[in-house]
Amino acid sequence: MAKATTRRRRTHNREATEQALLDACGKLLLENGPEGIGVNRVAAEASVGKELIYRYFDGLPGLTKTWLERDANWPASSELTDAGQQEFAALSVTQQMQTICRNYILAMRKRPVIMRILASEMMKPSDITTILEDAGDRIGRELFQSLQLSGDDFSHDVVDISLIFTIVSNYLCMRALTSPNAFGMNLEDDASWDRIQRILDTVIERYLQNA
Repeated sequence: MAKATTRRRRTHNREATEQALLDACGKLLLENGPEGIGVNRVAAEASVGKELIYRYFDGLPGLTKTWLERDANWPASSELTDAGQQEFAALSVTQQMQTICRNYILAMRKRPVIMRILASEMMKPSDITTILEDAGDRIGRELFQSLQLSGDDFSHDVVDISLIFTIVSNYLCMRALTSPNAFGMNLEDDASWDRIQRILDTVIERYLQNA
C-alpha cells in the first residue's frame, strides 16, 4: 500500500511539474515571443530545476511542441471546415474556400501566440518557429484532403488562392498585435474584419469562377 501511494504521489508531482513548465512556456511565449524564451527563463518562471525540462520534454523544443499541441496549435481542419464532412463536401469549391478563409481568420485571431511566433519566424528563425511551421504544414495537408476537388488543374487554382488568403490573413493578424491601425482600419474592431472577409470572399469567388 505504501509503495502504491508513493507511486501515485510521484505521478501527481510529475504531472504538476509538467503543467507548471507548460504554463511557463506559454506565458513567456505570449509575453516575449520565441526570441525571449529560454531554458533558464522557463525553469525560473515554473520554479523548478531546468534539468526537468530535459527529463520530461527532451529540451526546450520538445516542451514548446507539447505546449503548442495542447494549448495553442494551429486549428484542426474540423475547426476550419465548420461542418461535418458530408455537409462540407456538399458545398461548391468556392463556398468551401470561403468557409475555410473565414474560419482561419477567426482561429488566428484567437491565437496571439501563434501570430507572435509567425512574426518571429520571419525575423529570426529558430527550432521553435520550425516546430510551428511544421504544424502549419500538417494542417494545410489535412485541409487539402478535405477539399472535394474536381481535377488536377483546378487543384492548382485552389492552392493559389489559398496562398493568397493565408498571406493576407497572417499579415493582418500579426499587424493587429503590434500596429492595429492599418489601411484606414482598426484591426481591433470586428467591423474591420467583416470588411476584410467580404473582400476575400469576393476575391475567392472571382478567381475560382474565372479559373
